[in-house]
This record gives sequence, structure tokens and C-alpha cells, in this order.
Amino acid sequence: MKFNFSYRPDIDGLRAIAVLLVIFFHAGFPFVTGGYIGVDVFFVLSGFLITLTIDKEMSENTFSFKQFYLRRIRRIIPVLVFIMLVTTIPAYLFLFADNFESYGRTLIQTMLSTNNFYLWINQGEYFAENADLIPFLHTWSLSVEEQFYFLWPISLLFLHKKLTLQNRLIFVFLFLIFGIILSVYLTDTNPNMAYFLLPARIFELAIGGCLAMFWDKLPEFSKGKNHLISIVGLFLILVPAYLLDKSSIFPGMNAFWPCLGTAMLIFTGKNVDTKGIINTFLQNKFLVLIGLLSYSLYLWHWPLFIFIKYLGINLEGVVRIVSLIIIFGLSYFSWRCIEQPFRINFKYDFKKTMLYGFLPSLLLITGIYGIIDTKDGFPERFPELSEFNPKTNFANKVRSECYYTYKVGNCKECFLGIEKDTLDGLFIGDSFANHSVAFLDVLAKDAGLYIHDSTAPANPLLNTLNDDGSPFFPPEYAQRRLEYAKKFKTIYIAANWELVTNPKSKNHQSIVNTIGNLVKLDKKIVLLDCLRPMSEMNLHKAKLLKTGKSVFFSETDFSIQCTPRPYDYIVYEIKRKFPSVLIIDLNDVMCKDGKCEITINNNIVYKDISHLNISGAKLMGEKYLKLKGNPLKNL
Repeated sequence: MKFNFSYRPDIDGLRAIAVLLVIFFHAGFPFVTGGYIGVDVFFVLSGFLITLTIDKEMSENTFSFKQFYLRRIRRIIPVLVFIMLVTTIPAYLFLFADNFESYGRTLIQTMLSTNNFYLWINQGEYFAENADLIPFLHTWSLSVEEQFYFLWPISLLFLHKKLTLQNRLIFVFLFLIFGIILSVYLTDTNPNMAYFLLPARIFELAIGGCLAMFWDKLPEFSKGKNHLISIVGLFLILVPAYLLDKSSIFPGMNAFWPCLGTAMLIFTGKNVDTKGIINTFLQNKFLVLIGLLSYSLYLWHWPLFIFIKYLGINLEGVVRIVSLIIIFGLSYFSWRCIEQPFRINFKYDFKKTMLYGFLPSLLLITGIYGIIDTKDGFPERFPELSEFNPKTNFANKVRSECYYTYKVGNCKECFLGIEKDTLDGLFIGDSFANHSVAFLDVLAKDAGLYIHDSTAPANPLLNTLNDDGSPFFPPEYAQRRLEYAKKFKTIYIAANWELVTNPKSKNHQSIVNTIGNLVKLDKKIVLLDCLRPMSEMNLHKAKLLKTGKSVFFSETDFSIQCTPRPYDYIVYEIKRKFPSVLIIDLNDVMCKDGKCEITINNNIVYKDISHLNISGAKLMGEKYLKLKGNPLKNL
């Protein structure tokens, strides 16, 4: 194969377009509501440049995995670790304990190239409300690329050893078609997975890879045709950036068009003499400089935006302009003083780079994560928020032997009310039962009851089922706990009933049928109905306000709308079918005139958007006794 590829300033210009789209989107400019497609432009460029180099070296029998990964380490790690270390300082100063813990986890996950998996599992959606509380959310795309770097060279080496050039080209083209189909399928069936993980994104990198492998076989077009193709290419990038938004189906076919446009622009700059008009425009010195800074720009912009939003400052007007200037200044510094020296001057061999560069960086970031995690995010930094100290006020930490341990009968460790010779009942359920123990404890003590509790996540009665009917957890614990509950006259149950929304679902039917069977056994069932969830940002603003620091928002009413629950809400259905079931509604304590408060005596009762902290649950129990009396005395 012939390879004739020198430095392309227009590709740096294309990088500039990509990173500006992403930055302007995150800055909230209304003309780029789909600016996140800039990441997809980067994927195509990476796939093209990486494949072009690897394929050339493999064809000449000069490819080395050590050299390949050495180049990647020099390119990615130094400035990434530098920015991580710098951002840890404001993260310590500003982030509340739970967000600081999450911050530490995203650091180590980024270093391990698994941040996309971590965010997919824990974040769920890229555009979720709490995305504005995660300074290293954006490094999911680095993880996608790095996973590609692990798989792609091995795949190409296998193809070079097993297939002829023509068959390699056919294989790569078919692989690209398969990748597009897979992305469309995953985007339709599992959009959150499709957004974060490599399988639905691999076609974007493969477009660049396919272009690189066909590079010498591509036709030569006249300057006029290249002008037209380059204009169409830019159109395919900018129009989706303008038309798409956070609600758009993505990636799938909505990602295909900007990726195709990127490939077209790479192609039309192939020949210096006949390059397209847009390629000439992309060679503008200012755009080329931005392209050179693009990696640093991408790494710096999101943490800075997050810290601004975290303090309750709106990212608009002068604030937005000043923040962009700061981002460019920081990026130029890190490019000039970190990126360039490590890529050009400090050219150590693979062994020295690993021993003196990568491994110390990994150990340093691991140490930072370990300290943050061990100290639970240093909650003592904000003494005004004592209710958010995990070690003293989160039920899953304080009562760790009673939750998620799959134990039944450990009454000495896990009991509510007043310890006596004989138990008066068993409290079972999921994480919502666990966060309600302090509430029920107040009622149990007032009624002189001795109640054992046993709870596990997503496990209200028997077991939460997956969509295919399989158990979410091993069913042995749930069955053993239910059999143990049948020994008692009274069974207390709490769960996140709002998750059981479909009356036809197996989970809904299983819960109703199980309670019906217990009623037939003449058991007294006490159901605790859960509080309504609150807004992530409102909870954050309430915490900011309580710290007493200067805030930049006028809103101070963070109450929740007490919207009526539907007729087929499972708690209502259970009460209709089994009138003997006693319902204790936690909303009776917090809600009035269509609004639910989030504080009692200036104490925020929530631990997160839907769970209670211990002090909040206790205060709610005390308030419930004053407002409603104690229904447990009548059992």
C-alpha cells in the first residue's frame, strides 16, 4: 500500500469546530442545542488518524504495541492527571460530601478507562439533572476511545495476518455496516447504554478507520466537486448541532450524519491542489490553534462550568464570556507547558514511561480516591450540614449490619422500639424501608413494641424481577425472610412503591398477591407509603443556602409539588383489595395544601432526592405522633 499523508492543518481546524460545538453546548448557547455531536466528530477523527498510522505500520511490518501505547500515554495522561490534580483543590473547597465522593470515583474510573461504565451504571442518563454536579462527567468519551485503542490494534493485526488487502477492506466495510445497525438497535432498546458505551459508538470510530484503510483507493475529484462535497460535509455537522437537543434519540442515525460529514471533510482535504473550500477555511490560523488546544479545552471546560453552576451561579451573560476566556487561558497554559513537553521533549522508552510516568500517576489518583472515599467525602467541612454525614446519619452506614447483608433473625443488632423477650413483628422492604427505620423506631418506642428489621435494595417482599421475569437478586434471602415474617402477627413493609407503576407487571402482581396471601393467614400488615422525590438541583440549592455562604439565586422555596397519585397506584390498590391493611403515609407529615416541605426545624430530611437521613426520619416520626397520634397502639 502507498501512504502519502502529511500534517493536515484543516484537521486541526475540524478539531476546533468539534470542541467549540461541545463547549458552546455546555455553556448553554441556544444555537447549538445539539452541540454534543462534537464528540462524534472527535470519534471519527480518532478512528481515522489511529487507523491510518497502525495500518501503515502493519503493512510495513514496523508496528509495535509498545510504541502505539507509548504514544497514547504521552498524548493522554500528562495533561489529564495535571487537570485532575488542579481541579481536586476547588472540588475539596466547594463540593459537598456526597458529590466529593462521586468526584473521587470518577477520577479513578477515568484513569482506568472505565468512567463510561461507571456513569452508565450510576448516572443512568447523560443529560440527567445531577449531571451538573459531576466535574468529570465528560471523560466518558475518553474511556470510549481508550477501550477502542485496546481492541482495534489487536483486531487489525489479526486481519493483516489472516486476510488479503481486498478481504480486509471488505471485512472493515461490513463491520462498519454492522456497527451502524447495532447503534440504531441499541439506541432504540437501551438508550442510556447506547450513549455511554462503545458498542453503539464503534461505528463512529469505524467510519474513520474505514476511510483510512480505503485511503489509497479513494477516487480523485476535481476542485469544484471537492468544494461541493466539503460544503455538504460541514452542513451535515452544523445542522444536527442546531436541530438536535437533549431529548433527541442519540446516537443511532442522528449520530451517523455528523460522522459522515466529518469523513467527507477529511476526504476533501486529501489533495493539496484540489482541496475543498471548507478545508481551506479550516486552515485558518485561529482555528488551527484552537484545534491544537482542543484536548486541553475539552478537559478544562466542563469542570469549570460545573464549579460555576455548583455555586448557584447562572452560566450566562458576562459570567459565560469570562468563563470562556479563563478556559482558553488555562488550555493554552496546559498545552504549552504540559502537553507539548511530554509529547516532544520527554521521550522516554516504554519501560521508563510506565515506571516513572503512568504508574506513579495511577497510584497518585488512586491515593486521592482512597482518601476521599475513606473519609466519606470529608463531611466535616460543612458542619451546618450535619444531617448529610454518612457515618452518623445515613441508615445504610450507621446500621450496616441490617441492610444489604441478607441476614434474618439478627435481632440484637437490628431492632426498633423497646427490646423485650418476645418480638412484636418484622419490618421488611427495600432501601426505603431501611431509610424509614428511625421513623418507625419513634412509633415503636411510643407503643412499647419490639420490632426486628431486615432490608435489602430493590427487594420489598419476595424479589424484584427483571423484565424477563428473572429475579433481580438471588431469591433465597427474600423467601427466607418472608417465611420468617410469617411467624409474627404483624408485618411492617416499606418500599419505593412509585417504581411499581405498571399494574400488569410481574413485580406489581407479585407484591399484591403476596400481601393477599399474608392477609389470608390473618397477618396484620402495616404499609409505609414513601415521600415524593425531590429535585436534585433543589436539594443542592437547599444545602447551599443552609451553609450560610453567599448564593447567587433568589429561589428559596424548595418544597415539592404534592401531585395526586394515580388511581391504580399500588398502595391504593392494596388498600382497596385488603381493607385491613394499615397505611402510614409519610407524606401526612410533610405535605399540606398541595406542597411538601423538605425540612423540619431547619433540618433537611432528605439524604438524596428520594431517601431520608436518620435525623430527618426521626423528626418525621416525632411530628407524626403530634399530628396523627400513634396507629401502632391499636394493633
